[in-house]
Amino acid sequence: MRSVLFRAVIPLIRHNEAFRELHEYYTTRPVNPLTGKQSIVALCRKLLNVLFAICTKKQAFDAERMKQDVLSQVQRAA
Repeated sequence: MRSVLFRAVIPLIRHNEAFRELHEYYTTRPVNPLTGKQSIVALCRKLLNVLFAICTKKQAFDAERMKQDVLSQVQRAA
């Protein structure tokens, strides 16, 4: 399952603006930047969370909400 998620995230980074921006953020953030592979693994977890929310809440994917969730986590940590 891990390899399938990894292979699914690679095209998402290339073609989905929200995932691309998150990948760029994770790899270039000033505190604790991730390597490329670490960022992809983090995005695999993010994809699982998005799929779970879509299935349980019966809502369409909202890229802005996903980005807002990440920003709120960063602000809470600061």
